Amino acid sequence: MEKDNELELELLNIQIGCILRLARLKKGLSQNDLAVLLEYNPTMIGRVERFENISAWDKVFSISKQLNIDFCNLFILRNKDELLSIVEESFKFEVKLTLEKKDYYSFLKKTIVIKYNLLAK
Repeated sequence: MEKDNELELELLNIQIGCILRLARLKKGLSQNDLAVLLEYNPTMIGRVERFENISAWDKVFSISKQLNIDFCNLFILRNKDELLSIVEESFKFEVKLTLEKKDYYSFLKKTIVIKYNLLAK
């Protein structure tokens, strides 16, 4: 990984930890309180806030940089039609379309529709 990418990842981990800590503190929650609410281990909460663990974000960040995708835009939820359109376009680009892949795309579209319908309730 390039030095600049490593630095950006380190800064992102620091930023994520700082933002999460500030939000927790503003709500008057301890790390333990938050862990209980989320059914997580309080040690994990602390590690995230202290940016001790590099999470899977580094992988997502590296992939997005390599593919020239704005990392931040990955976290803006698209509407149902936009997401289904992305799935359809991906389907069209598949080179080796096996039955398994066809089933996956079908499952993915159904899942998106179901989850958006639940979200609308």
